[in-house]
Amino acid sequence: MATTKFAAAESKKRKRGLNVDDLLQLFDTEPDNCQTSWNELKNRIIEINEHARQTVPSLAPSTLSLPDARQIFNLRQVKDVLWAGINELPVPQYLSDSIDRILAITSETHQTNEAFSRTMIDQILISALYEEKHTQTTQQRASSPPEDPAVLELQHETHFQRQVLYRGEPRLLSGYADHTVWYDSQRRCNLSTNLIVIEAKKINSTDTCLGQLTAYMGIAHACRKDEQKKQNSVIYGAASDGLSFRFCRIDNEGNWSQSRLMEWEMGDKDRIYSVFRSLIRIAALSSPSTTSPIQNLQERQKALASFGSIERSRKFDVDLSALEMLEEDDETEIISWSRI
Repeated sequence: MATTKFAAAESKKRKRGLNVDDLLQLFDTEPDNCQTSWNELKNRIIEINEHARQTVPSLAPSTLSLPDARQIFNLRQVKDVLWAGINELPVPQYLSDSIDRILAITSETHQTNEAFSRTMIDQILISALYEEKHTQTTQQRASSPPEDPAVLELQHETHFQRQVLYRGEPRLLSGYADHTVWYDSQRRCNLSTNLIVIEAKKINSTDTCLGQLTAYMGIAHACRKDEQKKQNSVIYGAASDGLSFRFCRIDNEGNWSQSRLMEWEMGDKDRIYSVFRSLIRIAALSSPSTTSPIQNLQERQKALASFGSIERSRKFDVDLSALEMLEEDDETEIISWSRI
């Protein structure tokens, strides 16, 4: 059996270690029998040490190659070019202006680090989430009876952890995804409301994090299969350096596919923005949650049916016209356990 642990850390990452203050408290009171107390303390430390030696060694997702990550989660690569014929929406002017300002005030030297990449990704994600939410709200108000869509949320430094087999040995796969998109954050502990995982790298390094991205997607995919009994375990992801993007998907059958590399400054910005909009819409429609941002039963059933095969998935991803996409002028820790 494998155990899955998921934690969302929003301010800083936790580290395990020995609390010296707790250890010193053992000596606050002088024992009646020093020899007996000494032996008890010694035996306890030996017990803790033996238990520590049995701890499963950790494995950092950032060290994995793409083939390694696919092998760990038994994913099969398929030649299914994602979003090749997507109906493109124009990038909102305020987003285009914001990106231009960032490029104008950031030196070329500082454009080479991950902080720059994350800033660029944040701008695009925030705009896509806002515009999609606005579109959904407009459609909900026009529906009868009106519905109250759930709020989509952008999270940073989300901790994913799962025990896996790596080259025949048990390992604790553990790391922090740069960006994740959720709805219904109160249910975030079970991963079933996780929609998209995005991993950022420095300029010209987009494809170097595909193994790391696939590892996070694999953890989310496995959790969704565990907790939703295989109804919908599709997970989407994106690797990016802030200017170039490669999108990925794991479908219900464990098929891994990717898009071509899309370049923001090389004529692909409308396509990149539209893919993020479609990812948010597709994931929301396909969610089994009763508080999904899209609650129309027919639309939800259409989305769920689309994940039955590669062909239907491709058709759904490409035919965005059916989705009626409208152009519009600290520290916390949450833990859940699941078994396979």
